[in-house]
Amino acid sequence: MKEEKTPKKINKWIVFTSMPFQMAATIYLCYAVGDWIDVRFDFAGGWWAKGFTMLGVLASLYQFIRQANRISRGE
Repeated sequence: MKEEKTPKKINKWIVFTSMPFQMAATIYLCYAVGDWIDVRFDFAGGWWAKGFTMLGVLASLYQFIRQANRISRGE
């Protein structure tokens, strides 16, 4: 006989406690890319770093909302 495998439920607390680290990593990586562009091509004002940092904030917020919706639906 085959044993039916039930899908493993993800512990909500583990997901929510790991989200700040994911957000920080995303934002820092985007900042590092923007800073590298500013330094590499000698742009004044750090606008690439600022722009990529904002992109990182938006991407991390999108990921946070997507994960929160998935958890609330029980997937």
